Amino acid sequence: MNQALYSEITLKYLKKNHPEFLENVDFKEDHSFDCSIKSVSGNRFLWIATYDLEITIGLENYKKECDWHFHIGASGGNNQTEELKELTKQLNEILNNEQVFILENDKYIPFDKNDEPVVKGDEKFFMWNEI
Repeated sequence: MNQALYSEITLKYLKKNHPEFLENVDFKEDHSFDCSIKSVSGNRFLWIATYDLEITIGLENYKKECDWHFHIGASGGNNQTEELKELTKQLNEILNNEQVFILENDKYIPFDKNDEPVVKGDEKFFMWNEI
């Protein structure tokens, strides 16, 4: 599959399942794209990208500095349908305030309950609707 087709399939999926991301789409010369939505406070953007034939999601600040991101890509042995389902799962966890974030060094990092022992006493927890 080439980048143009990969991005086209992803874009159609977003139109049907996550149209809120399509208000801000930036198409690239290589036929990839990125799109985002702004947090309630306007402090962060939750973005999706299709670079290098994989879906990536992450958070960045208004300076376009990335807090975190992760790849949902073919390197994991997934096919695009599986990747899109995983994208929806991850987005739903964030947007439905099921994913907890920890503020660390001015970056919102997804908190995994397995990380509990490494949490410092002064760190605060946030949900998407608080970021």
